[in-house]
Amino acid sequence: MENENFYKLALRCADRQIASGDFLNFYKEFYNEKFSAKMENEDTPNESKVLEVSNLLASECIRLLSFEKSLILANYVVEMVFVNYNSDLVHAFLPQLYYITNSNMLIHFFAQSSAFFSKLSDKLVMDQLNKDLSTYVIPSILNVDVTTIGNDLVVAICKFLLLMMNFINGNVVLSSDRSRDNLNALLNRLSKVNKLLHKKVQQQADAKLIFKNAKNNVFPLESAVQEFVSSPSITSPQFEPSPISNAKAQASGGATVSGAKYQDIKLVRYYKNIWLNNKIINWGPIDSDFLSRYASIATSAFQGVTYSPQSTDSILQDLIETSFTCFAQFVNNKQYHQLNSNFNLLERQWMVFICKHLPLLILENGSGNSHTVPQALESIDDKVVKAIRTYYSEKDDMKGRNEDLFDDYPSNNLDIRHEFIKNLVSLGLQSPTLLNDYLREDQMIDTRTLLTTDDLIVTNSQGVQELVKDFKHFLTNSLDSLEPEVLINDSNDNADGLQQIFHNFENIPPTKQREISNILIDILQHALENLEFDRIAKICSVLSFNFSHSLTTILSFSSPTKICEMLIKFVDVSWDKFVEPRCKELVESEYDTMNFFLSFSCSILLLIVIWQTYDFSLVDVVLQSSESNTENSFVISYISKLPEIPDVFLLDPKNSLDQEMRTKSHQVVQNWLRDLFVNGSISDDLLQSVDLKQLAVLVPFIFKQVLLTLEVGAIEDVSNLVGGLEYFLQPFMLIGLVKIVYWLEQYLYSLKSENLDEGLLEKLLTLLNSIFNPQALNEDSKLFHSSLLRLNAVRLLRVLRQFRSQSQSNYGIYSTESSGHPKLELLIERLLSALNVSPTYNLDPRVITTENIYSQKQVGYGRFLILNENPINKIMTNQINSFWNLHSSTYYNLDYLKEVINLVSPRVFLQDVLATLEYKLDTYGVAGTRNKIAAVESEHVMDYLFYFLVLYDVRSQVDAVSLLQVMDGNSESPIVKEEMQMKTTEVAPKAEVSQDDDFDMLFGEPETNVTGVDKENQSTNVESKPTESKYNLTATLERHSFGLIIHEMKQECNEALSTGDISKDVCDKITKYHEKYVYLLKTCVF
Repeated sequence: MENENFYKLALRCADRQIASGDFLNFYKEFYNEKFSAKMENEDTPNESKVLEVSNLLASECIRLLSFEKSLILANYVVEMVFVNYNSDLVHAFLPQLYYITNSNMLIHFFAQSSAFFSKLSDKLVMDQLNKDLSTYVIPSILNVDVTTIGNDLVVAICKFLLLMMNFINGNVVLSSDRSRDNLNALLNRLSKVNKLLHKKVQQQADAKLIFKNAKNNVFPLESAVQEFVSSPSITSPQFEPSPISNAKAQASGGATVSGAKYQDIKLVRYYKNIWLNNKIINWGPIDSDFLSRYASIATSAFQGVTYSPQSTDSILQDLIETSFTCFAQFVNNKQYHQLNSNFNLLERQWMVFICKHLPLLILENGSGNSHTVPQALESIDDKVVKAIRTYYSEKDDMKGRNEDLFDDYPSNNLDIRHEFIKNLVSLGLQSPTLLNDYLREDQMIDTRTLLTTDDLIVTNSQGVQELVKDFKHFLTNSLDSLEPEVLINDSNDNADGLQQIFHNFENIPPTKQREISNILIDILQHALENLEFDRIAKICSVLSFNFSHSLTTILSFSSPTKICEMLIKFVDVSWDKFVEPRCKELVESEYDTMNFFLSFSCSILLLIVIWQTYDFSLVDVVLQSSESNTENSFVISYISKLPEIPDVFLLDPKNSLDQEMRTKSHQVVQNWLRDLFVNGSISDDLLQSVDLKQLAVLVPFIFKQVLLTLEVGAIEDVSNLVGGLEYFLQPFMLIGLVKIVYWLEQYLYSLKSENLDEGLLEKLLTLLNSIFNPQALNEDSKLFHSSLLRLNAVRLLRVLRQFRSQSQSNYGIYSTESSGHPKLELLIERLLSALNVSPTYNLDPRVITTENIYSQKQVGYGRFLILNENPINKIMTNQINSFWNLHSSTYYNLDYLKEVINLVSPRVFLQDVLATLEYKLDTYGVAGTRNKIAAVESEHVMDYLFYFLVLYDVRSQVDAVSLLQVMDGNSESPIVKEEMQMKTTEVAPKAEVSQDDDFDMLFGEPETNVTGVDKENQSTNVESKPTESKYNLTATLERHSFGLIIHEMKQECNEALSTGDISKDVCDKITKYHEKYVYLLKTCVF
């Protein structure tokens, strides 16, 4: 149906002689309405859906070009395929081009295409075109039967071909013999028609086109025919020559090395970098044996090398130097390699580690020598200091500076080094004078203002400062007397002690931060076990806001796993066993009733915040739980389907065929609708007809029905609806708003159109303001209400801002956002207010600014803006070259790199990296060496890669042992089978990763995406019967790990070898990879 609508749209535009640029706007609206919204609403990216849409549009383009009456249709197709460049559509359309028999239309199409490309200056389009030239564009152009076309078409084709070859950098390899033959025939024909053009095309073809099977191709090594055409460039990003073939060197940090070559020393530095990065991003415990594990990295990496023992102070010095080096690499990557991202959570984790955990390690493990830290700081490389200083200078000057990256700004700003020393001073480990002695080239600080003790002082209600000594007593008393709504008040007058602590959490000394964190988690655990609803609600509410990065810091002291385990047990187990059955007994007053409901709602809220903000897997927590399971977990079923509101409400969805239950469910809905919107009050009997878990689904179901009824025009007066919806703001019903804030996003997208009735928009905004921006709100509901608005506020802002009226597109020009309906602006302002209450991570800061700002770039609502700067193939190129060049860090930071790996899939990432490195090592050896080096030395490149893979997969020694048992066993890998048996979908909290505007424009990725995934591994959504293989918890927990992918590859190779489908050499290569991974599992320190 969509294809017919598109075809009619094009013909009607042609009949009215609509300009091609205007047609493109109509096409975009059509695409967004018919296809984009549907694909964005998918729980996971659906590549087959994108392919289906591309094929459909391509076939309609061919149909339009076969229409003989209007040449303007060719202009329309050029706009769709090339001006609005879409790689997937190009792939689908060009191979069908010569199905068109209308030569006049083809001539016009090539002429218009040539006119566009002759003036092309958009680097994004040129990069994507360059990638498609060898695989689709040029082979499709050369897929012509010269004997069936006229001279005019031959000339038009050759002009277009010449333009395409001009875009080639270097040369491209074409694998088809038919392309070579057709090119010769085309040139032969052209030589008789236009000799000047023939000469130009011939010269370009000889220089730029290489045919894989041609016998007379002779060219230098650097442009040699590569088996992997899409292999990254030989030139490495940030290339530095590596003196690997030279001799020996001294280890850093004072360690003496016997028999260690230069590459070993470099490898140790890389190992420490990757090890420390993984500890921080994965919330690794910074416990008593952290320092000893760090110190043993070198000895574990090189079993045959003897290292002289180091003192604890030497280890600490090396850790300090490594930490700042890693941080400098992090900010350098962020500044210059990751222009298409908005990540900043990992930066905060680095700051917590360096400024809080590192001083604690020095305090508890150092000898007390005051020279240890100054010596470590002085030994930090000047390049590291410069990178840190430049990064903070540019951060502070970002708003006012110009865009010249080569300007040399003097650094007068405080940075992470200042914070590190200030925390050392507060712990009494250093004199305040160190700050100005070491940072004498930076801003001087009045050392008299520095805290020289770790005392925690708060101001009481009488305005008198008090020293907090008993933290457990202080926290419990503050919690019990806390009025939650004051936490989000702008005024600091008479601020509660707990409020003072959380709003200033990042400035609290490390010792007190750790003590507060541990005690607060203990209080929460005791409250959950003893059903202290008031404390549960308050602690979860406070933590969910992450005031002054408090939640992030607390999670670094007490892992996310521990907190989530407690909360999931409370919601899934305790609530059903002990709370609901004793509801009347436990609730004795209206205050108890409020806390009863809020304790459940706030627990769910905090779980969502941790899952979404920190990309933390709740499924893994449940899988390892002895008291809960994925099939019966309310937490998993609820959170995995947050944006979904069912079309039919069922009290018991698991028994959907029970007719009696369905009838009862229908009656419950009718009763609620009657009381909410007719009677204007909710009876106690009605409230008791559903439990809280059912209410969490019933409220959004009612809200959905109200909006759908309003949309079809069945309701004129919304005043009664407003009164009913305001009941949703009562503490006992707030849980229902959680699903609403997620579902509303996709509903608004579906509603957005040029023809949206203003009256409908007015009514809709009235209803939304009644629940999201109410004029009056229950004091007990304020904190939770503000917190739940933050959950999906960013994505709601994106769609709401699209309802603003605009005179022209903001893309590529300087402009400001136009104003919208007053009620729309109130709604946007409320969401902005909620976001600005406390820190929000991985977000373009322009999203949460309230004023109109001029900006050349569009605001990015996602943390990873795919294709805004580089295509995915270029991103993969950079990272693979980083492995190949033996860099001391990954080219991209781990947060960014994880997104890339998830985007292309771990299997495709691994296969691409292995294939490319194999080719490079076989052909060129290790980068920077003049001659091919010995195989034993080239293995260091693979060592780099596999150390990264192992640490990416494994977080602890326990995980390593469990994974080793699976990989050392001979049983069939149960990954796919067990995932199907689980029937559990874990929705990763990275919907914003999905599509930025450029990705929407291209709606597809280069071939380095997930095209290489095995078909059998694509069927994980299919429900299968239980197999004979036993359930393996490790295999399920490590279901996305590189280790199990390598294990599966080995098993597949063994099977293929036994049937004669592959050679023994291929199987031996995979076996070698498997052995290398297993060896590192056994020897690495985690």
